[in-house]
Amino acid sequence: MNRIFKYLLFPLAVFSNSGAFAQSKDLVNEENKLIGIHNQINSRPNLSVGSRYDTLAFNHDSIEYFVAALDREFTSLITGNPKTIDYPFDKLVDSHICKITTSVDGNMRVYNLDSWLLLTEIYQWKGSGKVFTKVSRYQKDSTGLCREIFAVPVKGKRYYLPVTSTIIWPSHAMQSVAAWRINGSNLEAVTLFKNRVEKLNHIDVPFSFYNFAPKIKDSLLTFISYDDVQKKIYIPCVNDKGVFTQRYSIYELKNDCLEFINTGPHR
Repeated sequence: MNRIFKYLLFPLAVFSNSGAFAQSKDLVNEENKLIGIHNQINSRPNLSVGSRYDTLAFNHDSIEYFVAALDREFTSLITGNPKTIDYPFDKLVDSHICKITTSVDGNMRVYNLDSWLLLTEIYQWKGSGKVFTKVSRYQKDSTGLCREIFAVPVKGKRYYLPVTSTIIWPSHAMQSVAAWRINGSNLEAVTLFKNRVEKLNHIDVPFSFYNFAPKIKDSLLTFISYDDVQKKIYIPCVNDKGVFTQRYSIYELKNDCLEFINTGPHR
């Protein structure tokens, strides 16, 4: 199962570099085009709640046809137009078509196209004066969502730490934080975390679906957090039933890594 989790943390299904874009597209019109496709899906009541779009008959007037078009057009726009990294896409976000997470310096962004059970995730970043993308798709019965991207400066270099919530139905859930360095067209994993035994490029926190229960805080929130002032990252601890506790494993920036110092409450 750990192998599956590591794959889902950063699946490398498709890789594409967005080169020079010959003509500047009107991103407002492009966003409206995607909204129009989404409206075509909503206008067709034949998809029952909980049904997967790929189980239905495919034709040019069907829901699955427009769902495929939404995925194709969205992916083509993000990978083909470097100006998208600075565009807010407020209509897409407000319509719950996708979730967009951007680092504070604007150099890294993650798109999660999760409307209509689509499982597309796109990493986008600026490097060497250009914009690059990496496209991935989660496997059936699994899904992931980037919740935050921490930007951590270490000795004059900046590392990016996306926090991802991953679910593999019907029984596994996990939140993870990974460390990446932008090197031109590549995202390079960095062993930034140091525990008592070894240095790691990511930390996984498996948890129970019981966290979804009433009066239990929503497990899709970002439980992994970073204090930019104290330079500490807080990794939540779970009990033997996989339920989040009030204690955290605390890593503090020391020299060239985030080093484990102790467990305790969040401060």
